[in-house]
Amino acid sequence: MTSRRIFLACALAAGCGDSGKPSNDTGTDGAGPVPELEGTMVDLVKPQLWVQQGEADDPFADHRPSSINCPLGLGWLVEVTGFEVNTGGCNYGAFTQPTLREIVPGAQISLDLYHFDLVAAEPATAHVAVVVGDHVVFEREVAIPGKAMVHDLDLVADFELPAGSPAVFHLHNHGQNTWTLGGIQVEVEDP
Repeated sequence: MTSRRIFLACALAAGCGDSGKPSNDTGTDGAGPVPELEGTMVDLVKPQLWVQQGEADDPFADHRPSSINCPLGLGWLVEVTGFEVNTGGCNYGAFTQPTLREIVPGAQISLDLYHFDLVAAEPATAHVAVVVGDHVVFEREVAIPGKAMVHDLDLVADFELPAGSPAVFHLHNHGQNTWTLGGIQVEVEDP
């Protein structure tokens, strides 16, 4: 666990994961336990490179509302801790950038995502997902209201993807809530 993850775990101690600590999530593919690293973890994407995605390329286009209001600065921005989306100023988030590295079968993919307490006038459900190429590597529906939580994903890729493939960060929920995508990393072979 990195020092950043420990810091986030302490900062969100009121609701970090189901057992009061960050979860070690295996993602949507059921990959199970992650083997020890053989290579080096590097950034797959950069927080400052996310841009809003158009409807034509949105893998979750059927979730899009008829009108999207998500301006830079009010709805999303880059913070020291990562890429932040404030759903009080962003009714639907679909962001994209090209991957910086290739993904090879057997490479570990790590993702850090957290949110503070989730609130809304009436109970609702948040939907958050990360897609690389055509592969959904992370997807969750999260009940609102809900406690702060760290989603800490480690999985082993069972696919190959060249650098420059589209990465997508998707988020929508009701209420004024703050979500931060701390980073996405991929394992590369040591030289």
